[in-house]
Amino acid sequence: MHSEVAGVVNSLAMASTLTEWLVNSYMFLKVLIGFSLIVFVHELGHFLAAKWMDIRVDRFAVGFFRRVCGYRRGEGFTFGTRPNYTPEEVAAKGYGETDYCLNVLPFGGYVKMLGQEDIQINEDTGEMTTGDDPRAFPNKPIGKRMVVVSAGVICNILFAVLLFMVVFLVMGKDVIAPVIGLVESASAAAKAGLCVGDRILAVDGHAVDSFDGVLQGLALAGANARLEVERAGRRLPGVLQIEVERKPNRELGAIGIAPMLKPVVAKSEQRAPGREGLQPGDRITQANGIPIQGAFELIVAFQNCGGRPVALTVERPDSARAGQTQTLTFMQPPRLGLMPQNLKLGASDADVVDSQHLLGLQQRRCVGRVDDGTSAQRAGFLVGDVIAQWGSVPDPLFSEIVANIGANNGVPVPVVVERDGRRVTLTVTPRRAFQLFGTPDVPHVGIHFDVEDRPPIVADIVPGTPAAALGMPRGAELLAIGARTTSNWVEVCEALRAAVGTTVEVRYRTGDDVVTGRLKVPSSLVNELDLPNSAMVRAIDGEDSVLLDDGQRMKLISSSAAVQKLLAQKVGHVVTIEYIASMVDPQPGTARFEVRADNTTPWQLAAQYSLSGLALEPLTTKITAHGNPLRATAMGAEYTWRILASIYSILKSMAAQNVGVQNVAGPLGIVGAAIQYAKLGWPDLLFFLAFISVNLAVINFLPLPVVDGGLMLFLILEKIRGKPLSAKMQIITTLTGLALIVLSFLFVTIQDITRLFGGS
Repeated sequence: MHSEVAGVVNSLAMASTLTEWLVNSYMFLKVLIGFSLIVFVHELGHFLAAKWMDIRVDRFAVGFFRRVCGYRRGEGFTFGTRPNYTPEEVAAKGYGETDYCLNVLPFGGYVKMLGQEDIQINEDTGEMTTGDDPRAFPNKPIGKRMVVVSAGVICNILFAVLLFMVVFLVMGKDVIAPVIGLVESASAAAKAGLCVGDRILAVDGHAVDSFDGVLQGLALAGANARLEVERAGRRLPGVLQIEVERKPNRELGAIGIAPMLKPVVAKSEQRAPGREGLQPGDRITQANGIPIQGAFELIVAFQNCGGRPVALTVERPDSARAGQTQTLTFMQPPRLGLMPQNLKLGASDADVVDSQHLLGLQQRRCVGRVDDGTSAQRAGFLVGDVIAQWGSVPDPLFSEIVANIGANNGVPVPVVVERDGRRVTLTVTPRRAFQLFGTPDVPHVGIHFDVEDRPPIVADIVPGTPAAALGMPRGAELLAIGARTTSNWVEVCEALRAAVGTTVEVRYRTGDDVVTGRLKVPSSLVNELDLPNSAMVRAIDGEDSVLLDDGQRMKLISSSAAVQKLLAQKVGHVVTIEYIASMVDPQPGTARFEVRADNTTPWQLAAQYSLSGLALEPLTTKITAHGNPLRATAMGAEYTWRILASIYSILKSMAAQNVGVQNVAGPLGIVGAAIQYAKLGWPDLLFFLAFISVNLAVINFLPLPVVDGGLMLFLILEKIRGKPLSAKMQIITTLTGLALIVLSFLFVTIQDITRLFGGS
């Protein structure tokens, strides 16, 4: 019986593997056809322009190397190589002048015109001469040759417009909505006053309809960008001026925002072993009995949960009934998230993370996600592992982990993690990303860090904070605050909220000893004005921002640290606080608040609860022309222009070494990406093919010999000089350009192979 079951299991596994292989093969075939079509369109542009300019075309080939098959009028459909007929032979046989053929390698192609190989060189002068056939390419006027050279690029641009138009007209495209789901503290977005829930309508006067469109707009912006924003269904007056940060080797422009999520568990979500409850694909419909329409209501439900588990009602596809769903309810504990208190714009990520604390108590780090094919995955790290020691540092801060990784490129580092109540020792080797040019990238291991939930072990205490009076050492475990025992960080936060405005006993364990200390828990405007935990302060006495030490200003609404700084300037005064209760209740409220030296720290605003340990899908919106072909064409042209502009911006940043070439993909990387897009459906695949078509146009028109841009440069020089460049100069530049292209091809291919086989 056991062997029969094993046989069934093996058969199912083999069937699954075969199905996956067939699916991947089908996707590869779709991608191959798509790439071949892009090349065909490019060469078709050259071909049609040559015919228009009355240039004789001997061969129209898709692909390189040996001829597989083809067609010539009069000769018919043939396989294998064919003779290179002279014009006289073609005329004598009654054949058509052009051989339309498909070659072995379809990733490329060419149009062979009369005169491109019929070149004679004067050994004394070095000048080139061609035959006297008036239909030969070299014998045509420079303007006509320029038309032929540029026609391929133009057709690729027009083909991209066509692909975009088809998507918008026929299918529509789901894109990530331009709605903000996260604003990083001490970022340019926080300084400008952007909030969670804001919808960005335009960047520098150009309307955007997706989050990618926002990022592209920022990439093309200068040092500052002008954003038009909608908040709570109403357009904000004027525009927001925002500073665009430039981060070498990482991104073109950043302002510290992330897209909004929707209440659906992401299919890519990595789960800690043994974790029960929500599963990928679950749609959350209610939180504590309140209907959930989007992520806003879900966020507020956790913010105001008071540390108690939230009853989540979800709809899950029923595996037993196709097309049906089942309704389930789970009690989901909240996660404590702490806002950074670092107000310095441009601060390092490590400094910003280290400024997250609860009255000075800093949490340990755990593994939130492990990237595929990285050192961390090979070392055996799992989601949920708590970092007990990194290298020689026990209970390390985030900055200490980052510093250790940066200092040990290629050196194995021992790491102790706590997993399921036991300590496990792992060894991970930090590695720098493969990079040939530009500023060297920092080493990494492939871990996205999160904060530990339980037990509440203190990584360190920030000097000058209320917790500093405890004298608590690193690694101490909080056991009780007042009469409340604490087994996790949420319970620690709630115990501190209950003790607000008083001095409370804190009991903790360090080593084998249990120690008791006293902590003065400060009061704040949150408890004194009875504000909900989801409240956001808009202004204090009419001031909506605070002046930072570097002379810049930061908006209060996106930073509790900014609120604290402004309140500290108002000690001894009674001020008017303007606030909103939550992002789903944006009606402004006001209250009078007496500012004292002991209530300027709104620490409750910095301690927010959120959905624990789950990745959610991004909020999407469908872009469509609603059946209007003119609108679809205009949208296609607009998207094509955006891609063109962003590609040139990227090339400019790469030349300035602001973006590393490790971000460039070669043939293997492009094919791999295309297959993934093909699996998502036709709209995504056509979008990607349009993107590749524009890229091909840009690359082909770079001023490098061998490609169309180099030929165009030769023609421009010929027009200026009144005669072509010497044969020697053309050969030298062509060989140099060919060498550069071959080296670039080898470089990106090696880089693709490195990524494919798990290199960092």
